[in-house]
Amino acid sequence: MANKKTAKKPEHAKKEFQKELAGKMESALPEVKTRLGEKKFQRRIKKAAKFLVHGLHDKDFAAEEKAGTDIKAAVKKIKSPKKSKTKKQEPPMSV
Repeated sequence: MANKKTAKKPEHAKKEFQKELAGKMESALPEVKTRLGEKKFQRRIKKAAKFLVHGLHDKDFAAEEKAGTDIKAAVKKIKSPKKSKTKKQEPPMSV
């Protein structure tokens, strides 16, 4: 049989976020990895990421992405406020 090339479907935003979170936790906890061992550490990281992402929905990610682009456009439009020049007050003259 000939090899069939299948196009990869994009993963759900929730799963992508879960994998990204797991990767960040792995890099942040190398000491725990050495103490537990590779297999136990990977299992616990996967469970922790799943627990942290629980309750998030794909529509939350879609709204966040849309809001993110709006925020970037708004930031470009906003200019830093000009500083107003204040005059130094002279001390009152004593008699």
